[in-house]
Amino acid sequence: MRTMIRTLKAILEVRGMSGANRLMFYVRKLPVLGKRVPASVYAETALKQTLSVVVHILKVLMAFLTKFAYLGIMIYLPVKFIGNDITLSLSVQYQLYLQILLCLSFLVGAVSSVIILEPKRDKYIFVKLMRLPAERYMRTTLTLRGVSFLVTFIPAMMVFGSLLGAPLWHGVVLALLLAFWRAACEALHLWIFDRYGIVVIKKTGVVWTAIGIGYLLAYIPLLPGFAVVDSGMLFNLPVVLSVMVLGTLSAVYIARYAGYQNAVDAVTKIDDPLLDMGRMMKEARVKEVATQEQQYTAEQLKPGPFEGKSGYAYLNAIFFSRHRRLLTSPIQRRLVIIGALFAAALLTMLLSHATFTKLAHYLISALPTFLIVMNYTSIGERLCKAMFYNCDLSLLRYGFYREQSAILSNFRIRLLRLSVLNLIPAAAICLAVNVLLLLSGESWGAADAVIFCVTILALSLFFSVHHLFMYYIFQPYSTELNVKNPFFTIVNSVVLAIGFIAMQFRSEPGMFAWVVVLSAAVYMLAALVLVYKFSGRTFRVK
Repeated sequence: MRTMIRTLKAILEVRGMSGANRLMFYVRKLPVLGKRVPASVYAETALKQTLSVVVHILKVLMAFLTKFAYLGIMIYLPVKFIGNDITLSLSVQYQLYLQILLCLSFLVGAVSSVIILEPKRDKYIFVKLMRLPAERYMRTTLTLRGVSFLVTFIPAMMVFGSLLGAPLWHGVVLALLLAFWRAACEALHLWIFDRYGIVVIKKTGVVWTAIGIGYLLAYIPLLPGFAVVDSGMLFNLPVVLSVMVLGTLSAVYIARYAGYQNAVDAVTKIDDPLLDMGRMMKEARVKEVATQEQQYTAEQLKPGPFEGKSGYAYLNAIFFSRHRRLLTSPIQRRLVIIGALFAAALLTMLLSHATFTKLAHYLISALPTFLIVMNYTSIGERLCKAMFYNCDLSLLRYGFYREQSAILSNFRIRLLRLSVLNLIPAAAICLAVNVLLLLSGESWGAADAVIFCVTILALSLFFSVHHLFMYYIFQPYSTELNVKNPFFTIVNSVVLAIGFIAMQFRSEPGMFAWVVVLSAAVYMLAALVLVYKFSGRTFRVK
């Protein structure tokens, strides 16, 4: 026990100092305060020890917040949204809540969230560089993870369960069941590695297949309000005792396992891209937006299509022509998804008119949901990455390209092109929804159709301006396409949060459309003013 405590103390000290360094790094990036913090602050040991305490406190708070965010956003809000829409009783909503929790946390988590054989730089630092015995490191970190997992899940489980009418003890039992179940999953992964030499978490095909199946099982039954899982299936003595006994035996197996050195060696190879997450993510980001020379067609390389253009109009015409794949592919994928969903809805109409009627009722009241849908329908973020990597990264090194007139000229041209591209899937959504509602026979007049289409198109233009505004004002990308600007992440998170909050309000579609259109107009006007005023100073390579 004393050895474990000493090991835990050493691990926490290193993690705390590392977190303190990151905290000071981001503080020095703040616009006004950062200039007052000298680089010599990294050598202040006493300050870093104080900050390490702050970092640990923030990590604890974040652990609690992430559990609340996970249960609230992924499980509770979808259940309440569907439950209120098709008037499900509170008890049925709670069964759906348990059903989604079982699919995501128990089934998907059993494959995707296992940490015992997770390739992690932390393992490399402590075991390979600091020569900490693998057994001590693994047993200590697994114990810490198991205890923190249970403690941080209990409050969130109790709160959201009580909101759906469940007694508080249900939340405690659910957290215990999940903690013991995860221990059993960790032991199973360790046994598979010990017996067959297979690291399941590195089999991306298996992991993503499990995630896809789990999410389908979780959310597809939501629409008709079909609950298979009953609280009696989970909260009975034989089930609870069986899971706890299984988890206890698994914890004993993990504690007595003698081959941790081989397990750590298998996932801490220095050339493993899963260990060097920075390199792996950089390669993935670059591959997403890079265009190879062999992908250019002879037609695209000819000067003919660009005759009559000059200056930055000529530059952007060449860029959009030679990187057409990066623009058309995501649009095509979005159209395929919209078409597939439209075909599935038509099939539902033929097979079950009652289910199709529920779908129509949902679509009539689902206008707030499109605040989130249109954000992910926009290709703005992908286009900004492509422009940065394939064009701006090189040209921003020249003074003429950083001049205010050059930046604004490029901004106007790109905004027009991005808006046109985003309007294509937006128009497809408008067409699909209106056709489905007309076929349903529900009350859906011309005024309703106009309100819906105007809102969708306004949201499409809003996110076109938003993504380009964020790019020019914060320029968040480094040369490795990392997002280095925390304000970029904060503003994006605020916009998404507003969308989730708006989904909870019930109002007349006409009133909601007016609010959306006016808010979008105000935001877009403010964004354009800020770009015209500040982009000359903010649009830089970092």
